[in-house]
Amino acid sequence: MRCALQVVRERRLSLYPDELGMENDICDVTLWIIEKYKPSRVHVWVDRHYTNVGRDIAGVTVMTSPRHPAPLTEVAYEAFRALGYGINDTGADIYGHQFCDGHHSRHDALRAYGRIEAALQRWRSK
Repeated sequence: MRCALQVVRERRLSLYPDELGMENDICDVTLWIIEKYKPSRVHVWVDRHYTNVGRDIAGVTVMTSPRHPAPLTEVAYEAFRALGYGINDTGADIYGHQFCDGHHSRHDALRAYGRIEAALQRWRSK
């Protein structure tokens, strides 16, 4: 079984081969949180305004069972900022981007962890 975002990503890459897209970033942040903080279940919800384009998003919420702890939401915000996202909730209508269901290989998880840790290190050193 594969993550639903992987299927979406492959479909988009067949049309636009040079664009990594948000799907990859959502999966990588989700896998990074799983590796680093070891929650039993996690969903990273990315909200976008209908007018957002590119790397602009309205917000991020990390949901774990049975609640969504603020500390994980804050680290997800930081990870998305490190990946170059602008986060600005203007109060306009939003929609939630599909979340990563975590069905990835161990190799994917380790690659994601390294990618996010490196992005955070670069971002913090600026």
